[in-house]
Amino acid sequence: MLDLSVGVNNKEQLSVLNKYNVKKIFCGYIDTMATSKWNEDFALLNRRGKGASICGRENFEKFATEAKKQQIDVFVTFNILYTLEQYDWVLKSIDYVSSFEAVKGIIVGDIGLLLRLKKLNYKKEIVISTSGTTFNSSTVSFFKQFGVSRVVLDRQLKVNEIISILEQHKDMNFEIFLLFSNCTFIDGYCSLLHQLNNNKMHGPVNCGHINYLRSCGEYKIIKTKKTAKEHNIKFLENDDSPFRGCNFCAVKQLSKYSDRITYKVVTRDNYVGEFEKMVKHLNIIQNLDTNNFDTKKLFNLIFDSQCNEKFGCYISPLIA
Repeated sequence: MLDLSVGVNNKEQLSVLNKYNVKKIFCGYIDTMATSKWNEDFALLNRRGKGASICGRENFEKFATEAKKQQIDVFVTFNILYTLEQYDWVLKSIDYVSSFEAVKGIIVGDIGLLLRLKKLNYKKEIVISTSGTTFNSSTVSFFKQFGVSRVVLDRQLKVNEIISILEQHKDMNFEIFLLFSNCTFIDGYCSLLHQLNNNKMHGPVNCGHINYLRSCGEYKIIKTKKTAKEHNIKFLENDDSPFRGCNFCAVKQLSKYSDRITYKVVTRDNYVGEFEKMVKHLNIIQNLDTNNFDTKKLFNLIFDSQCNEKFGCYISPLIA
């Protein structure tokens, strides 16, 4: 059985996940102490902002209580680079969320925060976020000194590069992105390149998807070469395939390492429709025989269309 870690943003999703035996989740945390000083949008308090977080102490307590009831492990994201003035709030928030039994650890990428946590002898698990920019074995060796339990590998790594890291660090667990994560920005730091308009992400910004114009989760099909040229993106004739990514091929190639891999599913944008429909698909994936499954048939089942290796793969053709 594959080990999945699924992104959530509300308490009601927990019973659905438990129904289909998904037992590990991640989410952000934001409270009024933070929002009174800083905006809760993308990459100011955690990487995904308010839409990917449990907001408020009261709501988080209810969320953590329900997670315990459903026997679901929670990992809370504190996964941006923080300013010095934010550290007091961050450390107090980590202390607060970690007081709940359901919370098994935190996901971080800020080296300064890692140093603080080590000094404070933080007792729960520390997972290195994709914002930790883990591209090679040396990076993993560096993070080991902080007592981390798991490292999220960067989206841009190819399977042979992942295998090299796994072979050199047989005492470490890893997370690898699965489904809906064609992000072509290193570490997902697209916020550094977006324009800001009234505290909202504003396009046009292209994340590297051929024939697509994207602005933070919103996708517009590019129909003409003229429009593509205006936005400086590639255009291919006769391509009407929607935005997709799966990474199923990598799952098959990495089957011998499955006991050390958690597959990270960024689900909160719901690219495949309603939450329960998506979780049903995750349950199918979770119970794969990783040594013996047809990747294209699985793709067809999940996305209700034919696998298109050029445009449907996990990593964008523009950077593969």
